[in-house]
Amino acid sequence: MKSAEIKQLIPIFEIYPEIKLVYFFGSRAKGESGPLSDYDFGIYTGERKTDKIFALKFSIQDKISRALGTDKVDVVMMDVAQSPELKYGIIKDGELIYEKEPYRVLIEPRILNEYF
Repeated sequence: MKSAEIKQLIPIFEIYPEIKLVYFFGSRAKGESGPLSDYDFGIYTGERKTDKIFALKFSIQDKISRALGTDKVDVVMMDVAQSPELKYGIIKDGELIYEKEPYRVLIEPRILNEYF
């Protein structure tokens, strides 16, 4: 994803006070996209209520899709993702594109602890 595309997404993330971290990951982030590739985002909110997390997911995914002009957008809510491998892959191979305050130093060690 080009830096101009990332810049247009930042105001979307800023709308939501719950969003703490946003990672861009997957084939597009690695520069290996093909015709079937989607845009993958890992989002951490710190929210505890599952129903609120899923409502946020669909709202954020819709706004990102509109901004990028495609429905090929996938959002992983890292708060509720069951797979430690998926969360580890997001922080290991993904690019942190948004951070509210210094949450990365708090969250990434927790995810690494789950994985190892």
